[in-house]
Amino acid sequence: MSNNEGEATVETAPFDGQNSVDTSPLLRTGAIEATSTVVSEETQSSLRAGITWPCLVSAAIICISPLQYGYHIAELNTPKNIIISCNKDAVYSSSLPLCLPMGDAMYSVCTSIFAIGGLLGSLSAGWMAEKWGRRGALVYNNVSYVLGPLLMAFAVSPVMLAAGRFVSGFGSGASVVIAPLYLSEIAPIKYRGTLNMLNQLSIVAGILMTLVIGMLANSGPYWRISVGFGLVLACLYLLLFTFAVESPRYLWSHNMRAEARIVLRTLRHTSNVEDEVAGWPVPSASSSSDYRPPNQVVSSEAGNTEEQPLSQQEGGLLGAGAQDGAPKPGSTDCVDGLMADNTSGPKVTVLNIFRFAQYRKAWVLVLFLHFGQQLSGINTVFYYSSSVLEKMFSSHVSSILTMTIGVLNVVATAFGMLFVDRFGRRPLLFSSMTGMIISVTLLGVSLARGFDIMAAVSLYLVVASFAPGYGPVPFLLGTEFFDVLAAGAGGSWALAANWIGTFIVAVSFLPVENLIGEWVFAIFVGALLLCEVVFYIYIPETKGRPIEEIAKKLA
Repeated sequence: MSNNEGEATVETAPFDGQNSVDTSPLLRTGAIEATSTVVSEETQSSLRAGITWPCLVSAAIICISPLQYGYHIAELNTPKNIIISCNKDAVYSSSLPLCLPMGDAMYSVCTSIFAIGGLLGSLSAGWMAEKWGRRGALVYNNVSYVLGPLLMAFAVSPVMLAAGRFVSGFGSGASVVIAPLYLSEIAPIKYRGTLNMLNQLSIVAGILMTLVIGMLANSGPYWRISVGFGLVLACLYLLLFTFAVESPRYLWSHNMRAEARIVLRTLRHTSNVEDEVAGWPVPSASSSSDYRPPNQVVSSEAGNTEEQPLSQQEGGLLGAGAQDGAPKPGSTDCVDGLMADNTSGPKVTVLNIFRFAQYRKAWVLVLFLHFGQQLSGINTVFYYSSSVLEKMFSSHVSSILTMTIGVLNVVATAFGMLFVDRFGRRPLLFSSMTGMIISVTLLGVSLARGFDIMAAVSLYLVVASFAPGYGPVPFLLGTEFFDVLAAGAGGSWALAANWIGTFIVAVSFLPVENLIGEWVFAIFVGALLLCEVVFYIYIPETKGRPIEEIAKKLA
């Protein structure tokens, strides 16, 4: 696409592996500079494409963001004692204080304020993803990952430590909305689940990294290295992000269709991407700063030009929504079961998504998925892991065994990646939830009866059940239930529900446990049973289906 004295020309000639790449605005951001030369000239449909190297490299770079979330969420667990109380025998010569003396209440604030920042970050993520793009939003969001570790590593007071946690929490909340959205949008249809689950794999890898570094730096002033290590990951992302492409679906939704096709051809290693973009929703003209007027000059293969309406230029790809009289998103009219967005229709945002009838069912389901995930009690299992293991082993051995739980978490998540696109989301989700019902029940019974060995085994069973299914699948489905027009807003609400659920369980667990003892686990089992029944009735299988088709089914 090129601009010439106010006129835009859209290239319609067949893609030859280099066509239009040199003039693409994406080169100014470095998005496809490193990969444009490897685009295949094959003509098979992109709907049949697998995961290519450009796709995998882009996904791996973007996953540094959820990796940082995983690292920050658990960074204060291991070094608690050396942060709140000074070791007078430690050799220390820095001008920074050796420790930050505080009570348990203040330390709890430093820990839990991360969730408040995460909630605000999640609610802001949809706007960020639409304002700056998926990749661009993560770049701006990385500022939080720089400032947060700096504040914590150089903290001179508990308040400064809490401020760093809040800032890191904001970045974490935004990244776990935007990263899975990006992964689903660049993934080939038949491997969308596999690529999206890299998000959860990165999170659990970050948690494991925290356990390892926390154990190695668990003495004297070295806790500052542990809480400041996130800065290394933030700098790594800043060094690599230019090698990741922008989401082609985001470009398409902002009327940069030539650029979207170029990126899609790069990701799929094929020139034939028309079947894939044919089903993508039509954006509103006002949603793009690069919007072209309805009458444009279209260059044909022969070099002739003629003015055509925009809907005709795209060869019918715009669908009925581009025509005059198309229904607004806020109306109750549909085009082929989907609401079309046009120049006069309002944008879908966090504040109004539930007002659109076509998104309401999907919105409720993702809230239920993420809130229910936290009601499964998975975080309390990690809370209990140290105390259960310390009853049978020494402190050193129990810390190593706790780390093996982190390893199991990573391995089981990777195991789920092998099956999500082979057997589908529903079988993986329901088998995971059923396994959790059994293992959480065993954990509650063994703790009540004092069966320490059974309790220890149950901890591993809970993690092994949760990690491949109920852990990653809600993140995946949250990106598959909404078309590109509502993806950011829907993702923001999904993760907001997750953070709220985390906060409620964290605040209420100890008081409820003190009141009813180990029967608290019966609440988790009941929540799992209820959620599994609801999900079985209302959640469709999304494996191998285009996102727009899924959104249409839920409309």
